[in-house]
Amino acid sequence: MEQENQVSSPSKKKLYLIIIGIIVILLVGWLSMKGVGPSITGVDVDRNINGSTTYSNDEGSVTVGGNKMPDDWPGDAPKYENASIQYSGSSNPQTGEAGSTVSFTTSDSAEIVVNFYKKELTSNGWTVEQTATMGASTILAAKKDTRTFAVYIIDSGNGQVSVTASVVIP
Repeated sequence: MEQENQVSSPSKKKLYLIIIGIIVILLVGWLSMKGVGPSITGVDVDRNINGSTTYSNDEGSVTVGGNKMPDDWPGDAPKYENASIQYSGSSNPQTGEAGSTVSFTTSDSAEIVVNFYKKELTSNGWTVEQTATMGASTILAAKKDTRTFAVYIIDSGNGQVSVTASVVIP
């Protein structure tokens, strides 16, 4: 595994937590599409008119679905324009961390996508703390004030690149 920047163990831990958060949000989205959501006990389910679904309990809420950028996506976090959004979600916990995630595909090369995020993050005042490349996938982690941005880019080999980007706001 090639690493361009060495980071401390707490930064790696934060990156892993972001990746786990992305997976959890994607899993909730998948469950909502399969109709499992309403059977979850102790969780209120609200199917919104825009096609998204909001799950909430006394600890907070998460909204998943829809094929647009999350409404609360920060203005200084990069938005990739040449993309087909597959999923987006937002978390608004009353305890812990809030954040947003978007997953999309593009016909642009993985190199173009990686270079876009490096350039846009830096130009918007984010500090890219880690870049890790393994095979056809790249993970970038950046920080600005107390917020963390992570993006996972993978070339699927069929002319499509899949991207999952997430912003965590403590």
